[in-house]
Amino acid sequence: MERSFACSVLGSYLDKAKPGLIWYKSMSDEAADPALDRFHSDRKLVELAVIPLSSGEQHTDFLELHFATRPGAVQQALLNIISGTLVRTWTNRSPGLYAEACLKERRVARNAEVAAHLLSMENPAQLSRAEYRVCVLLSKGQPAKRVQSDLGISKSTLRTHLRNIYAKTHTRNMSELVYQLVSVDTFAGQTPRRSSAA
Repeated sequence: MERSFACSVLGSYLDKAKPGLIWYKSMSDEAADPALDRFHSDRKLVELAVIPLSSGEQHTDFLELHFATRPGAVQQALLNIISGTLVRTWTNRSPGLYAEACLKERRVARNAEVAAHLLSMENPAQLSRAEYRVCVLLSKGQPAKRVQSDLGISKSTLRTHLRNIYAKTHTRNMSELVYQLVSVDTFAGQTPRRSSAA
């Protein structure tokens, strides 16, 4: 779903709605929203329930539930029972965790694109020759100073190469890069995964 339809149901109450109170599209006084009607008809849906989880002037969070059939009395009662728990859970969450999880998921998806080993003939990260040579030396356990002297480059040039390599390999630092270069998983064509020691 690319957008929220809470405004279509709540209208002017969008930032004033009491958290936990369930609002149904079929009971709304708001004018019909063509985008919501199209969304429902394309997916054979008939009802939308909006549960405000938090409300305020700065931001408001909602849970939207779309139904293929109108919720009966039992379903509505169950929603009323769980809505308070949803609000409490949302209120007690650590802000930013959901956004961080979304970003982490994107990073994992990007890392999955690098299917072949970084130093393979496929050159999956599209490293330049100079960047490739830096990675070869790092994979052999050479420290940064040794890489710099072996390649005859300045410290700033090495930093530039490393910045480019980090961006292309989706790593954040030397440790992550070296891990990816020497990981057994990458030789098997898999994205390396860190395992936690027990």
